[in-house]
Amino acid sequence: MSIIIERAGLFSSFQDFGRYGYEHAGVIPCGALDSLGHEIANRLVANDKNEATLEMTHVMAKIRFTEPTLIALTGNNFEAYTQKMKIKPYKLYLVEKDDVLSFKETNKTSRVYLAVGGGFKLDSWLGSTSTDLKVNIGGFHGRTLENGDVIEMKRQYTDRHHKLFENLADKHTTDWGIDGYALSFNYISDVFHVVANKGTEDFDEETKSNFIHGDYKVTNKSNRVGMLLDGKKIKAYYDDMPAHQPVKKGTIQVKRDGTPIILLNDHYTIGSYPQIGTIASYHLTKLAQKPQGARLKFQFIDIETAEKNVVKFSNWMNQLFHGIEFRMQMEMMK
Repeated sequence: MSIIIERAGLFSSFQDFGRYGYEHAGVIPCGALDSLGHEIANRLVANDKNEATLEMTHVMAKIRFTEPTLIALTGNNFEAYTQKMKIKPYKLYLVEKDDVLSFKETNKTSRVYLAVGGGFKLDSWLGSTSTDLKVNIGGFHGRTLENGDVIEMKRQYTDRHHKLFENLADKHTTDWGIDGYALSFNYISDVFHVVANKGTEDFDEETKSNFIHGDYKVTNKSNRVGMLLDGKKIKAYYDDMPAHQPVKKGTIQVKRDGTPIILLNDHYTIGSYPQIGTIASYHLTKLAQKPQGARLKFQFIDIETAEKNVVKFSNWMNQLFHGIEFRMQMEMMK
């Protein structure tokens, strides 16, 4: 059976954790911009964490289900509902045949992830079902969704899935989920840590000071390639700069007009703009959830501090996942 896309929304595409190890061959990683939201959604519907989720951006899709389906939505600042119930974020639901998932439009929503129990039938390439929009491979025909698309579900249900169908038959949701307070550690702050890279030394101290003391906002000229920021211009030097430099997810480049741009998952593999630094890896999921108009502040940190924060972030995620697993085990005992 399948889901039917009645309205595609903007930039809706299927993503998993991406395909890594091929950037030397010019293959971009792709993958869910908010990998944490992606994984939580899968864990809530008892999927393997590597199953693809539907990533929806700014304007959400309208989706009809053709059979009873376990679903979970993750993301910030959205309102979702079917004809019969409100769908809260970070919680498991059972929708019925012909239920339509809709969203109330809001300018505060950045990205929402939809997971379905058992997963979607999608195209795989280099070990990933993530959609590569540049070469039109992976996901659903290598493209964003369109009105009228029909996506088959795998229906590869485990014993957990069958038990969840049974438990949710009457109330259609669980009495547990993840509350906003538990996630505030990751998503609330507007401060982003920046680690110096080889390009940072090309900027003088005054310029770096202006950068970290400046206020920047996310513009509407942002997509899966990069996030263009509006704020104080950065004075960059182009003389004697290498024609091509390696870049990565989180690299902060400076355009010729002084505008900073943060590279995201679908970034090009080499760049020609100066680089003032790189966003710390543990702040990239938070970055993915900042909508147009969101305020960003930057703070330089050293490698040692970044490494300690990576450990703290990893420990926090593990505690979160252990909590989900504990509640899931309790659900299996009902």
